[in-house]
Amino acid sequence: MFAAQTNRSIVTTFAAALLLLSATLPTLAQSDLPPAPSAAADMAQGDLSASSLTGEAIAIAEANPAARVAVTRTAAALLPRLPGEARDDLSRRWLAIAMSSSVPRNVRTDALAAFFDVAARTDAVFAERFALGTPDAAARAGGLIQVSRAVGGKNWLKADELLVSAMRAARSEPELTPRARALVFAAYRASELNPARQEEAVREASSQVNLIGTSAVKDNLLTELSGAAARYDLQLARTLASRISDAGLKNLATARIGLAEISQTSLRSTTTQRVQALATAAAPYDARALPVLLQLPAQPDVLKAISQTLPAIYPSARPAIETSQLEVLWDYAGKAPAGVYRDQLQSRLARLMVTKDLWRGRDWGKQLSWKGGRIQVGAFLKDVLEARRSKVGAAQLQDTAQRDVRTAYNQSKGLAAPARAEALLLLAGQVLG
Repeated sequence: MFAAQTNRSIVTTFAAALLLLSATLPTLAQSDLPPAPSAAADMAQGDLSASSLTGEAIAIAEANPAARVAVTRTAAALLPRLPGEARDDLSRRWLAIAMSSSVPRNVRTDALAAFFDVAARTDAVFAERFALGTPDAAARAGGLIQVSRAVGGKNWLKADELLVSAMRAARSEPELTPRARALVFAAYRASELNPARQEEAVREASSQVNLIGTSAVKDNLLTELSGAAARYDLQLARTLASRISDAGLKNLATARIGLAEISQTSLRSTTTQRVQALATAAAPYDARALPVLLQLPAQPDVLKAISQTLPAIYPSARPAIETSQLEVLWDYAGKAPAGVYRDQLQSRLARLMVTKDLWRGRDWGKQLSWKGGRIQVGAFLKDVLEARRSKVGAAQLQDTAQRDVRTAYNQSKGLAAPARAEALLLLAGQVLG
């Protein structure tokens, strides 16, 4: 699995993190959930909008702890796409659910990452406000960094201001590992954005990573950090890489440093030679080659090698690749010259995104220029829905909704609370789609 993915775990793990509607909102106690308005009453009056469906699912989770994990996961990517007032209110209530003791931190982290991923791209002002209000310091750092990325192309000063706020938030995280990860995430962003901050950010992150006793976590963070350091100080990058105990991760870090050195000197080799060496060394579906491949020009051989490193795709899969890494790959492929390898890579990426976020994956599929790819994504989406709805006991719900959403809604009333909440969110996603 690839270093910088677990690493980008770092990276995404903290992008993971976002939310509370404004810095003025009080932090909710983990067990304190606000009383739910009667979404069912709205439904009875004929409102079957995505907002009302999402609201009823959230109300179910507020009243039933067993439904909170499903709602935390499934509503994350829907909420930022709702209309303004509904989005704000439902996101606040959803956050209270996500922060409750019924939801494990890793589930919350992944859900917040998916939420903020969409929020930063659709409304950066809302996303920043939400990030500033999150009670989780590491999450707040990740959210602010994601907004920094979203606005960086248009407003460098704002992006840098957000980076500074993110570093401040990361320092205030009380737990060592989340704090170190957040600081590594910030250091990587600093290396992308502002040369004046990168050395301080890398050294501060390194000081925290060195305190971690778990070798696997430490190695992954050092691999990511060495990549950030290689952008400006090759010797420091090599020093960081020398502390990595895992041979595979050390080789990956060394490869990234080597590419950085090549880019900083007059040394050159043909793209084909470089890609062939990487592809030969990487086992099929070994995503640890991705950070290296992404530093090469988006040419056919590179696109083919990237496709070969991606995880296997099947409807019930939970691919070992982060959402943020899929986004990086999607952007990379979108800039590649048109051709069969780009088409194949984009189709694979869209299908992988379907396993993470049904509706974003569907949207990616619609953007494909290759008709065969659009068909592949559509068929895969159907297979994933079949697999998921069978788990929630909503086997006919989606099919019925395509003909009559109200009938599907009425059918959902017979499901147990967790299954019904998830079914309502599937319906909401279909309405939005």
